[in-house]
This record gives sequence, structure tokens and C-alpha cells, in this order.
Amino acid sequence: MQIRVILLPLFCLLAAFHLSAQQGEVANRSLSHDGTTRTYIVYVPQAYTGEEAWPLIISLHGYTGTAELQRLISNFEALADEEHFLIAYPQGLVVDDPSGGNLPLLPPQGYGWNILDPGGPDDLGFMAALIDSVSTEFNIDSGQVFAAGHSNGGALAYQMACELSGRIAAIASVGGPGTSPGLLPFFECNAAGPVPVLDIHGTADQVVPYNGVAGLFASIPATMEGWGSFNGCGAEPLVREIPNINLQDGCTATLIQYLDCEQGAEVWHFRVNGGGHWWPGSIPVPVFLEDVMGKVNRDFDASREIWNFFSGQPLTGLEEAITYNKVSLSAFPNPAGEEVTFSFSLSAPGLVRFRVYSLLGQAVAAVRAGQLPKGPHQLRWSIPAHLGAGAYLVVLETEGAPAERARLVVK
Repeated sequence: MQIRVILLPLFCLLAAFHLSAQQGEVANRSLSHDGTTRTYIVYVPQAYTGEEAWPLIISLHGYTGTAELQRLISNFEALADEEHFLIAYPQGLVVDDPSGGNLPLLPPQGYGWNILDPGGPDDLGFMAALIDSVSTEFNIDSGQVFAAGHSNGGALAYQMACELSGRIAAIASVGGPGTSPGLLPFFECNAAGPVPVLDIHGTADQVVPYNGVAGLFASIPATMEGWGSFNGCGAEPLVREIPNINLQDGCTATLIQYLDCEQGAEVWHFRVNGGGHWWPGSIPVPVFLEDVMGKVNRDFDASREIWNFFSGQPLTGLEEAITYNKVSLSAFPNPAGEEVTFSFSLSAPGLVRFRVYSLLGQAVAAVRAGQLPKGPHQLRWSIPAHLGAGAYLVVLETEGAPAERARLVVK
């Protein structure tokens, strides 16, 4: 019962905080689903006119949380103003403890998302209805609908990756339990194809343990390995340390990336070493909750890196630590048909790969060249069938950092 008692004053306290200087419109909306009125909040940046289709992020609150609280914790809105996407914050109904009593810090009931109870609210159906509702009112790019959730909301994001993979372009979970296709227990995962997955989780999380709970959900590393395998990624992940720029937060972060995946569906895991059950880079945890929520990492901004992952942009959390390799890059023939050759030269040895983006910034393919020596190189690539005719941006990366780019036209 402890966490139920303290989370209510937490909401009252956080409600006193002002959101970052948002410039857009905050609108309350509702829809009828499964005989129940469901509500959500939409944030629309001032720059939105409806003339262009914009991405949509569905930002999901945790157990005992609210849509308004998720606005504060995730702090996506200033980013939405800058990067031009819309945000929907759905409100959960009162549900029974989603862990079935297996997580001792959870109260028996609270606002949240039904994951396991077949007789509970149809929250997965609500997510599909929400996408339809927002798409009816706004000009949404159906190929760039994303889900990002905290805790129980992260679990629902995983469920969306499993059951709504045709409608969700990528998901992110912060402190949430999850699963992957073929990984039991928890819930069955029926993803129709590769789904990009980002997970952020603290190793000292007392609410949702990093190493899993026997009979409920697997460890976070096992979940990541499962998605890496399902998405057809390279066998060995790339492991790098996030620069420890904040020495007062008491924790560090490691980025583990499964790359070279089918359809560009990469799997990233920010392991927060010593971190707790909070959104990195978010508002401070009140002092009276620190024993429960644990340490908050300040070395990277979770919302910014989630958007970078969704949109295929380079990480900001590693920029200061990377020495860029000077390279040259060209593609021929260009326009290309079934095959293209990338010609490039490295000024220093390094681990090389190519990422291919649509002109909207969505990662659509990846090619691993491996560890290469200094000097000129050529790589022949068979263009995959899922890339239709059109223009693409090819980015050559060395040691995980973008080094050069070239325009490729597929005919």
C-alpha cells in the first residue's frame, strides 16, 4: 500500500510545476470504445497547419499515473515544437495490479493499462481507436506513429509492438517490463514483422526489477536479445558508454545497440547503471519518493534520444565523445536498379556501416561493412525489395557516428 499512499501527493506536487514553455495547443478529447468513454490529451505545436502529414507519438503514463502527469514526466512538448510532431497522452482506467501481486511496491488498484487480465479493459483496442481518432482530426503520417511509455505504459508499448506492428513504426519503453516474440512468460507476442525497439531501464529499479521476475517477465537483457534475434540483427551488439557528464546523479549509462537488422529495425538499450524507476533527464523526483524511485540519470535526455531513435537522427548523448573519421562517399550507378556500389575512403581504421533513410528521415535499411582499415574501399549492395523507387539518403557511419552522406536514387 505504500506506493499508493505516496503517489497521490506526488501528483498534487507535480501539478504545481509549469510545463516547459510550450507554444502549441493542448486539447482534451474523448472517444467511445468497448462501451466506455475513453479520454486523451493532444498537444499540437503552433507550426502545425495540416498541410503536411506529421508524425505522432503516443505517450503512455505508468500505473497509478495520469495523462497530465505523463506530460510532466516525458516533457516531449518543447521537442515537438522544434521537430514538428504531434503527441497524444491517453488516460488509463482503474485496473487491478498489472503484475498480479508479483511486484510488492504496486497497490492492488490504480489508473493504468490492462496487460494480462482477459476480463479487463481493452486497452490495446483503445490504442487502435486512438490512432484512428487522432488521424481523423489531424493530418498524421501513418508510417510514423510511435508509442513511448513509462513503467506500465512501457509494457503497453511492448504489447503494441507485438499486436499492432502494422500500425506502430517503433516503440520505446522507460522502466517498463516487456517481452519479445517467442519469449515467455508475461504475454504472447505476435509481431507480424520487425519492429524497432528502444528500452531504457535502471539496474537498481526497485519497482520493475532489471533482472526480471520469475514467472512474470524476463530480464531486460533477455528481452533485448529476443527482439534483436526476431528483427534479424547482427549477432554481436555494439556496446558504448554514455559520457558521464553529471557526476552528482550517482549513476552512469551504457548504450547497447543491435544493428544491421532487417528493414532497419534496430534494437537499442540504454542500461542506466545504478539508476532507478524514473525518466532520465526528467523533472526531479520529490525527496520523499527517492527511496522508491531511486536515482535519476542526468547524462542523457531520454525524450530527446527516443525522438532521435524514432526519427533516425544521430544520438546527441554521444556527440561530445566521438572523434569523426574523415571519409569520402559516392554511389554508382546512380540512379540504381537492383544493385549499387558504395565507394568510400577512410582516413583512419574503424567499424563501418551504412544506414539508408527516406527523405522524411525514417531509417529504412542498414548495411554492415565491418571493421575496415584506412584507405579506399568499395561495397556492393543488393537493394532490398521493400525499398521502392525514389530518392534516399545514405549515411556512412564509423564507430557508430555519422561521417559522410550521399543521395541515392532507386529506379
